[in-house]
Amino acid sequence: MNKIRWKWLNRGVALLVLVLASPLLAPQLLAFPYHARSGDFSVYSELPIDQAALDSVTEKSTALISASPLARPSEPRRVFLTAGGWRWNWLAFRFRNSFALSRPLTEPLIFNRSDLERDRMQAGAGGTAKRSLSGTIAHESCHGLIRREIGLDADWTKPAWLREGYCDFVARESAIDERRAAELRKTDPDHRALVYFDGRRRVAAELSRNGGDVRAIFAAY
Repeated sequence: MNKIRWKWLNRGVALLVLVLASPLLAPQLLAFPYHARSGDFSVYSELPIDQAALDSVTEKSTALISASPLARPSEPRRVFLTAGGWRWNWLAFRFRNSFALSRPLTEPLIFNRSDLERDRMQAGAGGTAKRSLSGTIAHESCHGLIRREIGLDADWTKPAWLREGYCDFVARESAIDERRAAELRKTDPDHRALVYFDGRRRVAAELSRNGGDVRAIFAAY
């Protein structure tokens, strides 16, 4: 193959990679059919958006996020609500069984099967694991707060119980309750949900001891 053909082949490959990767930083490129604004939130959705329901969810999320000392008074956020279909699968990759995810730098907040009207969401098609949408928005936003205020690498290198536990502490909820946690300790003690559940309790205890100093906890581990 001559140099000209190699040149165009390389350009074609580079363009294909750009097309495939660009939604990871800018999920709106996947053409979410519905868009609305509510407070500091710009929301893209696969399903029609009820403005009253959206306002209710974002109001709850804002109250949860604002309670963290890492938060700033007003922060724009981009939220992407999926129905758990191809958009979610494309954006989530190996996190397809998660409730949601956020990415560093551009900080999009991307959610699995979402129900605005009921303020609920679920992970996976089975629907056995559920959380509130407002709490999950707060949880994922908190990961962004950690990256910005503690350090970009903190959300990767700090212990999972601390990172996820603090985000659940901010969200004021976990995916499992006391009864389910007790069951998992017997049947599957390494289940990841226990990391979140126990981490939230441990973070709450540490904050109670140190007067609510979030940065001190992250500095200690």
